[in-house]
Amino acid sequence: MAFEKNPDISAAEDDTQRCIERSFFTTAKLDDSKLSVLAWRDSAGFIFDTNPLQAPEKKPFFAELESYNYGSIVTSVCNTVSSSWRRSPLDAARNGVDHFLVQFYVRGSGEYTTDSRGLTRFKPGDIYITDATRSLLTHTEDLQNFTLWIPRNLLEPLVTDPDALHGMLLKADDPSATILRTYLASLHEQAPGLTVAQAQAMTQPTLDLLVATLDQNPAVRNEYRHRSSVSSVASLMAVKRYINQHLDHPDLGPDKIAHACCMSRATLYRLCGPLGGVQNYIQQQRLKKVLAALMDTKLRHLSIAQIAGFWGFHEPSTFTRIFRRVFGVTPGEARGCHSLSDGAGSNIDQDVEIGDRLYEQWLTQQLL
Repeated sequence: MAFEKNPDISAAEDDTQRCIERSFFTTAKLDDSKLSVLAWRDSAGFIFDTNPLQAPEKKPFFAELESYNYGSIVTSVCNTVSSSWRRSPLDAARNGVDHFLVQFYVRGSGEYTTDSRGLTRFKPGDIYITDATRSLLTHTEDLQNFTLWIPRNLLEPLVTDPDALHGMLLKADDPSATILRTYLASLHEQAPGLTVAQAQAMTQPTLDLLVATLDQNPAVRNEYRHRSSVSSVASLMAVKRYINQHLDHPDLGPDKIAHACCMSRATLYRLCGPLGGVQNYIQQQRLKKVLAALMDTKLRHLSIAQIAGFWGFHEPSTFTRIFRRVFGVTPGEARGCHSLSDGAGSNIDQDVEIGDRLYEQWLTQQLL
């Protein structure tokens, strides 16, 4: 399976016939290999901290990324040299990309490490799924890969245990994975001819096929052996929604949640078992709020203690220990982090075309 480069798309005068948006980036017109690396890191840095595995003076660097916006989902095809790709919860807090990534490699093998599954090796054709809000480190050979970007709130309600998706691998030779891979490749290849209305109509069938593949693939069936009934899934979503809407309430706890969601404490505890328990889920969501606040430049006037206290963390040493365990850095180090950029844009001749960054806008705006 190979992807052909698609020509630039143009919008028709009639909005009902408009083709979907295309984003394209390439380092092909940059003569300096080191500058190509900087330009690529500056473009892709809002998603991954990426670096070539070989120095550009030893191996010429090249990167190309083509993406299409279907209205709620995005597809991308990337070509580049052997590289490392790193993403952490700090990156998620910094840029707001809250998607699941469904990826497969047309060319190039590699390995990835997540915060839950350890080291996993993959080969061309294998499909793996990652959560953009969680830690990921990938090392790849020279590659061509495909990525489907799905906003969390589109996929999460459709699966029983969204947390189990991060790092999940579907083997290339499994028939259901082959069907999904072929469909996704075709979706991207046909994108230049899709109108906006046609592309939007493809979202639900794409989600349906993905969820069906997760349910039926032998490699992941065990993840769903305790699948709850539809009503239980709906109840869990209601609990999570209530918790996230009331995280700033000091008295948020099992009794209040159970009463608000019209269920017993026993039912609440059973539903929240896969989340590590009610209190654990509340703590995790509050920590994410703290992290986002620490990364917000508009809140620099507030101390770390003030921000932590607002979200219910009143003991500094305990808060710091928990924060570091979850995010790998102290609150002070998180606040000191800045957006990844090497200033590549300011060093590139403006007459040299390297493409656009529309895909960055699509993903940070969630496309909803």
